[in-house]
Amino acid sequence: MPKGFYTLNDFSGGLNSAMDPRDLAENEISEAENIVMDQRKSVRPLGGDTAHTDVGSGLVAGHITPGYGAFVFESDHEKGSSALDTGENWLAVMDSKTAQVDLYDKTGDSFTANVFSLGSITTDVAADVSQIDFPTTSTITDTQNGFVSAGIQKGDIIGITGCSSTTENNLNAVRVAKVTAGTITAQGTPFTVEASEGGRVTIHKLPLSVFYFADEALRVADASFGAAVQPYWYGYIKRVDFNGISPSSDVDYDEWVSVANTLAPPTDIVVHNTTYPSAGTGFNIKVASSTGGTYENVAYQVNATKIYVGGQESLLDESIATFTPSGDSHKLTLEVHAAAPFDKRVIGGRVYARKDGTDDPWALLLDINLRDGVRAEMGAVYSPWVIDSGDDVKVTGIISLSLNLETYEILNGFRPDEKKITISGNGEGYKTAVIANRRCYVANVKTFNEDGIAMRMRDRIMYTPIGKFDTFPTSFFIDVVKGDAEEFIKLEEFSDRLLAFKNRKLYIINIASPSPANWYVENIKDFAGILHPYASVKTEFGICWINDFGLYMYDGQNITNLLFNKIKESDWQSFVTEDSLIGYNPRRYYLVVLKDAFANLGDVYVYDFRVQSFVSGKSAFDDDYNRSNMVVDWNGNMTTVYQTKYFGDLEWATTGDWSGANNNWNVTTDGYNIKEWSDTMRAIGEDEFKFTTRDIDFGDPGRKKKVYGLTLTYKSDTNQTQPIYYATDGSTSFSSQLTGNFASGSGWQKLRATVSTPIECQSIRFKVTNPSTATGVTDGIQINDLSVEYRPIYKRVS
Repeated sequence: MPKGFYTLNDFSGGLNSAMDPRDLAENEISEAENIVMDQRKSVRPLGGDTAHTDVGSGLVAGHITPGYGAFVFESDHEKGSSALDTGENWLAVMDSKTAQVDLYDKTGDSFTANVFSLGSITTDVAADVSQIDFPTTSTITDTQNGFVSAGIQKGDIIGITGCSSTTENNLNAVRVAKVTAGTITAQGTPFTVEASEGGRVTIHKLPLSVFYFADEALRVADASFGAAVQPYWYGYIKRVDFNGISPSSDVDYDEWVSVANTLAPPTDIVVHNTTYPSAGTGFNIKVASSTGGTYENVAYQVNATKIYVGGQESLLDESIATFTPSGDSHKLTLEVHAAAPFDKRVIGGRVYARKDGTDDPWALLLDINLRDGVRAEMGAVYSPWVIDSGDDVKVTGIISLSLNLETYEILNGFRPDEKKITISGNGEGYKTAVIANRRCYVANVKTFNEDGIAMRMRDRIMYTPIGKFDTFPTSFFIDVVKGDAEEFIKLEEFSDRLLAFKNRKLYIINIASPSPANWYVENIKDFAGILHPYASVKTEFGICWINDFGLYMYDGQNITNLLFNKIKESDWQSFVTEDSLIGYNPRRYYLVVLKDAFANLGDVYVYDFRVQSFVSGKSAFDDDYNRSNMVVDWNGNMTTVYQTKYFGDLEWATTGDWSGANNNWNVTTDGYNIKEWSDTMRAIGEDEFKFTTRDIDFGDPGRKKKVYGLTLTYKSDTNQTQPIYYATDGSTSFSSQLTGNFASGSGWQKLRATVSTPIECQSIRFKVTNPSTATGVTDGIQINDLSVEYRPIYKRVS
């Protein structure tokens, strides 16, 4: 028979390791390392991370908790003392050893360090000399049994200082896999064995940052519930209090403000004719009565609240004042006293009243606006503020004919006797947060429960009233399931569904209704949980996540395991670790799965939504430790932050690796760097570009063939000597090469690679690699098509 050509010119199916190479589809390949399919049918080299376009590549003194620490948000106003309303995009980074938040912006106004701090990192265990030892490469022991009492728990990330016998154990970040009173078992084997440690060792529990942003305010909490750390609020305030009059204190605000995220009630509410409260503490009222209303000649209790930005009302003050009208059927003439300045987040307050000695609902008496004044009814016109003297201001002549129908509960949607309405205070927080349908949802919460007891509620989802993103009444919760030995890890939102991930299960909750009474669990998916919050990501196609069992996507209706019939389960499970990261590159519509957030392993799997295919990559990320979660910046670039190989002089380390002192804890001289994903080809090592075809049997598996050569259309940045290998009849040994070299050049070229003696085989696979390391890489090796020259022979496969 005459010679023929078998042509492959479509590789869009990408990597398939789930099937035998002989069973692959025409467009699939059996090995795809450091290549990408973004040109659909042809192959080009995979990109990787590079210096961030706007932030740059400079080192910053700071520290990263692996998997945490990065968040991108945008606002209508720039930062600064006079916030222009031109809009700005920001990257927030939390320092893992100081609980401080640094900010970067798109406009090049540079880095701002320590914009605010959530508190301080506590010394969770500080042992005397020889109390803490490292008997194995994965355990720490404490003769004082202090680990549990210090609040260290499974899943926490700790730092270690003070080791003198084995200084290599002074590590920046170690995940706790298990803890008892006297032993910590670490994830992996991070320690140098030293059974007798002579130093005074300190264990630090690092903060695990949880961010959310709504209505021009960033909220940050610590998912490790550090004893000296509390949730914080950083937001834009533009307001002029007291109707433009000029107290001696500045009450004209146009700035970004950072405060602990509390909604504190007033601490001063007094009925008195002349007194003024201390600045910002509350409201004093003067009460006179006369005929013409509905008030009775009985004592009335008075209480007050503060109202914060977003119309968020505090609970009532714990103290209660009283007044008594001078007769029945009276009206009240009221005067309100206050003193500037108030907390910059406070926009007003309310005064409520009820008959003394009753449990009547607290009914509205006065509505107070710090800018406009005071009114006795919600629909009335405000009476304006006037200055009495200095910072003392007042509103006079307010007439109240009767208590209003509006009560505290009607105005807020919850009762004033809630045990707590904020997740605030040292040691409080939540493991995850998401904004959906103008509410904030948080889960795995540490705060007061409905009995007023401060506790960790691993199975609890809490939510805010609509538009009130800092208000979490104790009664606003969902307990989907309790007591299942799991805890909520991450909340995601897509298509009016709340995806609530536990360790092993996924709960899909329909939250389309504006009424929580109509929410319901739509689906429960076993074996679809995640171990850490950075194991899921939101894309325009749906929510995607990873675990030992696969790479999943929820598209609003169905859950699909994208690994099925693509990646062999054993390959996936040997790749994925306890701390694998997932990110999304919206510029090229693909997911990136990074092997480990802790270790210096930049290996990845990439899933391309455009062609529904996988490829793999070696060292696609810089091989550095302590990589943050992946976020998408203002340019649409996938961005990460990581701990650098760094010494105290703010320069790159030129020698050594991440063992020993280069990875040791140092509060003042460690640094981090910010990188973005680039699709530009990066320099890769020798033989790290791997493109291997399916096992080609030419559509005739029962007959032998003779193969004479291979013709490729290719590009290469550097000369490559005999880069084409082959293996026959299902062999995995690619020891034989075709004769033919790649020549460097910028355009497409043809190569006919041959053998001295025709290859007799049933089937054949070809591998293209890079025996030489390229320099000045721009495009690397690219392959458009290949044609195999062969002839069937009349010889059956025996």
